[in-house]
Amino acid sequence: MAPLAMSDGQPRSRSFFRMNQSRREALAAYAFLAPNFLAFLVLVLGPTVFSFVVGFTTWNGLGMPKWSGLQNYVRLVKDPLFVKAVRNTAIYAIEFVPLAVICALGLALLFNYKTIGISFARLLFFLPFVTDMISISFVWMFIFHLRFGILNYFLSLVDLPPQAWLGDTKWAMFSIVILSVWRWMGYYALIILASLQGVPQELYEAAKIDGAGRWKSFIKITVPLISPALFFVVTTGIISSFQVFEQMYIMTSGGPQDSTISIAMFLYQQGFLFLRMGYASAVAWVLFFIIFIVTMINWNVRGRWVYEG
Repeated sequence: MAPLAMSDGQPRSRSFFRMNQSRREALAAYAFLAPNFLAFLVLVLGPTVFSFVVGFTTWNGLGMPKWSGLQNYVRLVKDPLFVKAVRNTAIYAIEFVPLAVICALGLALLFNYKTIGISFARLLFFLPFVTDMISISFVWMFIFHLRFGILNYFLSLVDLPPQAWLGDTKWAMFSIVILSVWRWMGYYALIILASLQGVPQELYEAAKIDGAGRWKSFIKITVPLISPALFFVVTTGIISSFQVFEQMYIMTSGGPQDSTISIAMFLYQQGFLFLRMGYASAVAWVLFFIIFIVTMINWNVRGRWVYEG
């Protein structure tokens, strides 16, 4: 009887461990996905959850965190410097996004003309985007320099007084906006250009036959058909403007009189200068929810101006 039992069990064991083609493919797929999944857990999800928990503690980054509940968030609401940082960031976004979109749209219309050297011109305007922001900030510091800046030199040619572009509360934020627009407009222009080149020329010919001029064709044909690209540019511009940090840190360090301190710079100061990691984590999550809410509002109103036909 014992040999019979062994003979009955062996086929069952082999059939249990036998793997068909679909199961082998699934296992191979899981094996390829495992490194990325582990990296996501360790490098993205793990730090995100840790940051969220730390936001409810008092921690200097060295010892053990102490649970403080909502104290960090209550403190943020009462912190005048944080309120000023939120206001400065909003002002930056309101100035940057429209200027960047308008300049990028104008560049895209110029790039759409087929002429000699147009590819080289596109490359020149795209180079600032791939150049390090810190290097760009140092260059623009010399441009805005009170005594030796080229901008004040041009003002002197027309008998205008020099301006302390980075040292005056009236001009500091706008000067940083100009730098940011100069850096981003080439990248945004190429995105809009790709959409422009997809507009059927037959529509312009039909509009011309109907007596429509260039401006009317631009408003009625071009803008609606490239509105998805404009929506992408506006959305990414809003997100990047709320995360602005490098140019303000290098050029003004948040001054003068905290007129250019942003939320990201405030977060950096609290976390890495004052070692208030719990407070900085709370700032990070407030910044996340601000970006999320603004993006959702923009997403929900897209149906009013974005053509999706």
